[in-house]
Amino acid sequence: MGDRFDADMLLSVKEAAIMNLINAQTGDMLFVVTVLGSAIMGFFLFKKIFLGNSLKLTRLTLPSFFIIVYIILMSFPSIIWFYSLTGPIRYTYFLAVQSALISFPLGVFLANVLLLGSSSRPSGIVKNFLYSRLLKTRHDSYIFPFWILMILLSIVFAIFYILTSSYVPLIGAFTVYGKVPGNIVRHSIFHEGVFIHYTHALVARFLLPFCLLHSYFMAYIYKGRWKYLFWITLLLTMFFFLLTFDRSYPFSIFLFFILAIYFKNKNNQLISTTRFSSTSKIHGLSIIKMRRAISILVIFALAMVFGGIISRAQFNLSFLNLTPILGDSIGFFINRVLLDASFMARVYFNVFDNPSTFLYGKSFHVLISSLFGLEFHPTISPSFVAELWLNFGWAGVLVGTTIIGFILQFIQLSLFRKKSIPILSLYIILLLNGAWIIYGHLLATMVVSVYLLGILFLVFLKKRRVIRPIVN
Repeated sequence: MGDRFDADMLLSVKEAAIMNLINAQTGDMLFVVTVLGSAIMGFFLFKKIFLGNSLKLTRLTLPSFFIIVYIILMSFPSIIWFYSLTGPIRYTYFLAVQSALISFPLGVFLANVLLLGSSSRPSGIVKNFLYSRLLKTRHDSYIFPFWILMILLSIVFAIFYILTSSYVPLIGAFTVYGKVPGNIVRHSIFHEGVFIHYTHALVARFLLPFCLLHSYFMAYIYKGRWKYLFWITLLLTMFFFLLTFDRSYPFSIFLFFILAIYFKNKNNQLISTTRFSSTSKIHGLSIIKMRRAISILVIFALAMVFGGIISRAQFNLSFLNLTPILGDSIGFFINRVLLDASFMARVYFNVFDNPSTFLYGKSFHVLISSLFGLEFHPTISPSFVAELWLNFGWAGVLVGTTIIGFILQFIQLSLFRKKSIPILSLYIILLLNGAWIIYGHLLATMVVSVYLLGILFLVFLKKRRVIRPIVN
């Protein structure tokens, strides 16, 4: 969700698209309605016949969360960008974006077929994990040394970044605010070298999010000192995330909390069903749902405002007037959160509009290109659909999205069987990490790193029995 293109450019393209939408011809409108409607109907029909409850949108599994976010960020916004394009590529762009609604669940189905030989059917595996209660387990003690190590590594990397960087935006905001050009503030982390850039992203995408989520659930289950450790971890996380003024990391904290609150309240809901009579149970569940909805809305509003404040800090703008902050908050949410992924896909579909321009794997990763003797062709977060297209055309889009659906469901069914605090923390991180694929590269370094680290942790925990103590 970075600033890949100038905001004025995005605004002008958006205005042109809206004008074209207003003046749309009947044929184009019929095409949009037919394709989108057919894709959504095809998705739900395929899901009902072949997937059942193994891909239920009301259950936040890795595949279901991915496809929900995809529909919000890609399927619906692509209508706007369809009308901003000219020529045959506009139809290709729209069809390719919507085709994921069919090819992705196909991958989920293939993962189900592969694992049908297990003791439980896929829908049962999903249900057993999501509807099990979160209690104390031996995993909590197994993971504690790793939690300490992650905290210490995060502190070390933060200190190293501060001491070795020529300009740290957060510190600069208190010392030379308004004196450094906005483009330097916004992109300072990218000029600090590969090591600092990677370690900063690793801390922000995996180490501190895990520590924060783990301490949050530990405070919920164990109470006591973990309440203080949670607040200390939160302050450390916010400080580290604000160092670079990269809006995506502070914004992700709020998303992590929204997911954590959802699963915590889900746990409370499971407990309430065993303690209340039928009438009081319904009343209790209604209160829980209401509190959950209010908490999520408040946190989401704070996330928008936080994004607007950081947007102004990036450009050294004044904070004395609330009106521009509110405008920047809304602009950040609409332009950078909701429209950015589909807009970047639109840009790259327009550039790579015929097979003669395809890269055939050159943009996936510098290591992959060097491995196959190809000249690496860098692209700026094109969204995974556009990256599949600009490399391999229709074959890439259809096969690639199928593979993503397969991998996410395979991880869901094979690694998430029993629930514990560290497993649920890793689960939330992988949920959000899947959404980052929609914005950026399919084989982005951090996406791959987070999945590999998460899988290693899960395999480590899976080899150790989850023994639930007696709960008084």
